Order: sequence, then C-alpha cells, then structure tokens
Amino acid sequence: MNIKKKSSIFVLILYLFLFLFPSVSSAHAYILKSAPFENEILKSSPLKVTIQFDESIQPVFNSLQVYDSKGNQIDQKNGHINSKNSSILEADLKKNLPKGTYRIQWKVVSNDGHPVQGVIPFQIGGGSKVHSSTTLPAGTQGYTPHGDLIFIRWFQYLSNACFVGMLFLYLLVLPKELRKNPLFKTIFIRIIWLSYFFLLVSIILSLPLQAVIESGTAWSKVLHTQTLSDIISNTLFGHTWIIQMVILFTLAVSNNLLSLNRITKLIGQWLCFSLGIGLLLTKALTGHASSTTNKILSISMDFFHLFAASIWIGSLIGIVALLPLRKNIETNQLYFKLIQRFSKWGIILVLLLSFTGVFSSFTFIPNLPSLIHTNYGRVLLSKVVLLFLMLILAAVNFVKGKRGKEKELKTSLIGELAIGVVVLMLSVILTNLPTAISSPGPFYETKTVNGNIVSLKVTPNIIGENVFTVALKNSKGQPLKSVEQVTLTFTSLEMGMGDASVRLPKSSKGLYEVKGMHFNMAGRWNVHIHILTTTLDNIDTDFRCIVGSQ
Repeated sequence: MNIKKKSSIFVLILYLFLFLFPSVSSAHAYILKSAPFENEILKSSPLKVTIQFDESIQPVFNSLQVYDSKGNQIDQKNGHINSKNSSILEADLKKNLPKGTYRIQWKVVSNDGHPVQGVIPFQIGGGSKVHSSTTLPAGTQGYTPHGDLIFIRWFQYLSNACFVGMLFLYLLVLPKELRKNPLFKTIFIRIIWLSYFFLLVSIILSLPLQAVIESGTAWSKVLHTQTLSDIISNTLFGHTWIIQMVILFTLAVSNNLLSLNRITKLIGQWLCFSLGIGLLLTKALTGHASSTTNKILSISMDFFHLFAASIWIGSLIGIVALLPLRKNIETNQLYFKLIQRFSKWGIILVLLLSFTGVFSSFTFIPNLPSLIHTNYGRVLLSKVVLLFLMLILAAVNFVKGKRGKEKELKTSLIGELAIGVVVLMLSVILTNLPTAISSPGPFYETKTVNGNIVSLKVTPNIIGENVFTVALKNSKGQPLKSVEQVTLTFTSLEMGMGDASVRLPKSSKGLYEVKGMHFNMAGRWNVHIHILTTTLDNIDTDFRCIVGSQ
C-alpha cells in the first residue's frame, strides 16, 4: 500500500473520530457547585460546607478550611472527600455561627496531577452583598508551570523523542547501505545511550518534582520518604511512574542487544522502539486527556499527537547528527536519499499532528475568543505558528534533498530542529497549564431572530458576579425601539438546578444590561432571551455558553 492510500485511510479515520466524538473538557478539576456558593447570603448558620468538582479528586494533598472575618478557623478541622462521591470535598462547621462574612479556602489535586485552589466567600445574615473584610481573594487558581517543571519535563520529552526518532530512522527510513557504515554505527549507538541516560535522569527527577507540584512545598522538604510514598501509592502519576521505571529497566537490557549478532540486534531494535513508544503512552496517561469524559479517545489522540511530534523531532536530531555523511563521496547520495525517504513519512506525521491537534482544540478550546483571552490559547497559537514554520522548512529541506544541494542544507535542517525543540517546550507548558475551559474569557454571540438582530455579551463570564448585556437591532442595523421588556432565564446544562430569571433594565437605545450572580457554577449554561414588544409580539432565542471557574 503506497503512501497516498495510507494517508487517505488515515484521514478518513481521523475525520470520523473528530466529528462523531467531539466533547469539551476542562482537564483540570473545577467547581461545578458549592454550598454555600460564591457570595451567597444565608439566613442561618449552615451545618457543613460542600464543594462538588467536575471529576474525581485525588485522595492526597487536598484541604478545606473555613475562616471568619477575623481569620479564626470555624470548621471542625475534618475536611475530607465524601466517602460515596470522590468528586465532593466537605467539612463540618461549628454550630450557631454568628452573623458575618466567611471564606472557604480549599485545595485539591485533579486526576492529571495538577493542583487547583481557591476561596469561596459567603455571608450569614443581613446586608445585600458580601463584605470584603478579609485579605483572602475570591476565585479559583490553577497551577502555573514553573522553571523546574518546564526544564525537567522538556528534557524528558526531548530525550524520549531522540530515542524513538533515531530508532524509527534506522528501522523504517535509513537506506540499507548506510547501516553498515562505521561512522553511522558509532553515531547511532552514542545517541541511543545518551538519550536513554537523559531519559532515565529526567524520569527519576519527575517523582520529587510531582511531589513539589502536588504538595506545594519546596524540593528540600518533599524528599521526605512519606511524601514520595504518598505520591507513588495514592496518585495516578505515582502508578504511572512505577510503570516508567519498569520500562526503563527493560530498556537497559534491550539496549545491550543492539551490539550483538544480526538477528538479536534486530529484535533488540524493535523491542527498544516499542518500549520507547510505551514511555510516550505513559505521558499521555498523565496529561490533560486523563481527566476528560471520553478517556480512551482523548488519551489515544494525545498519544498519537505526541508520537508524531517525537518521531518528527527525534528523526531530525538523527539527520542533523549524520550531516558529516554528506561530505563523504561514498555516502553523499545516500544521505540525500535518507532525507527524501523521511520526507515521504513526513506527510503522514504532519497529517497526524494536524488532526490530533484539531481534536485537542475541540476538547480544550471552547470558542475562538479563548485563543486570545487565555494563556492556554496563546501558547497553543504560538505552537501552531511554529509547527507551520517547521513545515515550511521541511518542504525546503525536501527540495534540497531531492536536488542534492548541499549549500545551506545544514542551516535549514538545524533551523527546523531548533523550532522543533521549542515546540516540545511549548507542549510541556500546554500540558501543565489550566485549559481554556477554566477561563474562556468574555462571551459574545449574535443571532438573527424574525429579522431582528439579538446579541448577548457576558463579562467576565466566570462563577460569581457578571455583567449581562443584550443589544437589540432591527434588520437595518438600527436600535430596536418597540421593546416592552427583556428577560433572561438561566439554566445549567451540567445538572438540574432549576431555572432562574431576571429582567434587564434599559441602559441606552437598544441596550439592556444587568449585573448579578446568575452563574453560580462553572460549565455549560443555556441563557434564554425573551423579548416582549409594545405590540405584544414575542422574540425568543437561546445562547449556550461555557462559564469559567477562574
């Protein structure tokens, strides 16, 4: 089966995945609802506080405390995960709390190993709003990658890519004549062992690194045996880390087979390649995909994306390392043949990267504005731009390889590789940033109903207080004048909470605006707009938006 047929079948399968199984996911745990909810005013003292998240939370490194306006802890210091529902964090309160303002301070670790924390203010008795009498800010905050994480995880990505890319190059791309070349043999063995060594070091360091992330303490403190034991025994990352270490031990044995007789060497090469791919899969198991609703599909797509990027970048490392071969008369033509053969595989790799990337966008990017308004969206855009530049350089290198041009080939190859290295670093950041679902940015959408233009804007579009603005225009784009009243009805699409309605006062010609806490949980909401005209005609339409938790 030729490359074109393979590519066609591959595209068809990916389209089926993308359009039959699209779903939006937050990846990091976020609050669905809480009791009390943010800024709620209660008539009497509650017996307990509960916070329900959109996914199960890990059994270690979570906390929940409640403080009064003077900073005194007024819960019974028994914050825990509900025994019947692992997505609920709860704590009992002292009885008969006096009137005043209170704040719930919480922290959890989501399935993908990222800590999320926040503060929920509420009030008991009196007043029309919660008073800001404490120094703790309200809201939710996800984990932001620090330098230690970026460097260690990037080193792991790069060494894993180098390992599998070099083996891919040898097994599926390299001309047979080059395999017997002494210079190639030396370079091949050195790269395999060096990449294995750096892979081993980075994975060993990833355990205390994860302990730092989840516990929120310094490196010097997490080396305590109990902390590392908690990570290994009670977290998805810890279980996966054990698998990684077993793979690395097996790889150490398999690498030694590469220098034996021909048959044993071939078995060792395929075994090493398979184990290297297995390490890539373990990364997908602990990424954002592990916290989605459709885990099997999301993890598969995440793995294929990482696989394609690793093969591309890792093979480039090998091609750049083999640049000296082009100066030798005997291997010059074989080197350019290598570039041509790899370029054909590049078509499949680019398709795989493109479609798996689109799938991730469907999963973690709720709307186009979130590409600009969120850190996740901006990093993703940067990654897409760099991949496009890599593609241009790959095309240039293909043409140079086909024509056998040596001039400037080294520069363009190194340029393509350098961009690929940066792309891997951005991938590390993306994997550890809160996705755009948690902070999608302001919502804005326009619809045409019965010839009239109806627009809804929600700012900042998060749990708590928002400004809801409805703009009404006629078919000519002029402000709609014959309006008696405008009503919004809010319905959560995450769970049955009933409907809540509010009437919007007129702020100017064709504009109606209200401020309020009508989004009391994150996730998907339906906002129904009912417009009654002076002639008693009705204009009705619905807007669906994703409300952020941060």
